[in-house]
Amino acid sequence: MSTGTIESLGITPEKITQYDQRIPRYTSYPTAPFWRSDFTWEEWRAHLDGSAGTNSPFSLYVHVPFCEKHCLFCACNVIITPKKEVAEDYLGWLEKEIALTASHFRGEGEANWLHLGGGTPNYLNVDQLQRLVTILKDHFRFAADAERSIEIDPRLASPEQVAAYHDLLGFRRISFGVQDFHAETQSAIGRGQTREITFANVASARAAGFRSVNIDLIYGLPRQSTESWSETLDAICELRPDRIALYNFAFLPTKLAHQRALSNEALPPAELKLEMFIEAHNRLTAAGWEFIGMDHYALREDSLTKAQEAGSLRRNFMGYTTLRGSDMLAFGTSAISDFRSGFAQNTKKLSQYKKALSEGIVPVEHGMILSEDDRLRQFVIEELMCNGALRYTSQRGFSEEVFRELVTAARERLEPLAEDGLVTLDDDALRVTRKGRIFLRNIAVVFDSYFHRAQEKKIIFSRAV
Repeated sequence: MSTGTIESLGITPEKITQYDQRIPRYTSYPTAPFWRSDFTWEEWRAHLDGSAGTNSPFSLYVHVPFCEKHCLFCACNVIITPKKEVAEDYLGWLEKEIALTASHFRGEGEANWLHLGGGTPNYLNVDQLQRLVTILKDHFRFAADAERSIEIDPRLASPEQVAAYHDLLGFRRISFGVQDFHAETQSAIGRGQTREITFANVASARAAGFRSVNIDLIYGLPRQSTESWSETLDAICELRPDRIALYNFAFLPTKLAHQRALSNEALPPAELKLEMFIEAHNRLTAAGWEFIGMDHYALREDSLTKAQEAGSLRRNFMGYTTLRGSDMLAFGTSAISDFRSGFAQNTKKLSQYKKALSEGIVPVEHGMILSEDDRLRQFVIEELMCNGALRYTSQRGFSEEVFRELVTAARERLEPLAEDGLVTLDDDALRVTRKGRIFLRNIAVVFDSYFHRAQEKKIIFSRAV
């Protein structure tokens, strides 16, 4: 394994270490820890009622929280139960939430994307998934070319099921959690997913006609080694998924109780984690995947790559997307809606979720409506993280003068980034260099007006690299 630079960019390990700070991932702005804990359904309902007359596209997300076992690396909001009867009951409550939300959604646009995440969406059987899709279509108008994507645990999927997701349910994009192919690592994290299972499911997806296959990987897991990680990358190159999400393992045992079962001694040291990231980046980019930014890689012919080249890439809670507009209505426990400059997150507890809906209330427990300054900074951060430039021409309702003033106010913090070759301060735009893509979070945090409060609120973010 190489211990040198990121070859195509001349970035040394020392430079990565310098910027390896704990800062937000910016799947939203403002980030969730700064939302109001006293935000109510009444406020969100009024916000939805104000959507009358709008005709822009939007997305739908459904959170399926159930898993049969708890993978020890996981930081998602999940409910562990082997009792599959909970799925049918959950669908009934989802239907109530969807109907209640739809009754206050007055937009005239079409849903152009549906994503099922978790947890484990394929915890639901094919008939239950079909019922869920039907419920959504009964309450929202879908665009003829709407995309449907689903996250899959390969251990619970058969080739016949994968084919049904495509042929019967209309999903065209599929994501498989893999994390690592090393048997000892799989055992240490409680995963038990063999290479054969993954390869068989990816082959089934290709045979069924899925237009896009994503693979999730994590570096920094227990018992990973130089050799095992290299073998995992060999397997990924052989699988050749359209997209890859490459995550740095966040070990947070004080926050995530189940991670206390992991041994500190089994975790690779920081130096090895850095080597693993550098090796993965070099291998993937040399083999034909473009680095989109953050943790995401896509083949050169993929729509994400093309959207970034065209300056039309967007970002939401699901990561990077090519979709027009980023408004999202989300359903299920812990689901987060991002709609018309407002956020609303449901309760994570199933009992509270059911209780609220039984009283005719969507179980919102966290959220905020953005101010004008929030919307400005949200747009600036998204443009930098997605399309690599903040152009000063008037856009999204903001004037050229406003953009220039914001960058001028941040100039003292931007100049060190420019000296390190991460950004350029041009006459017409603030631009992120190819080198700067590795450090997008470090660039974005310059425009975060909430971040200075993180320490006083005792918020711990994941590391930037």
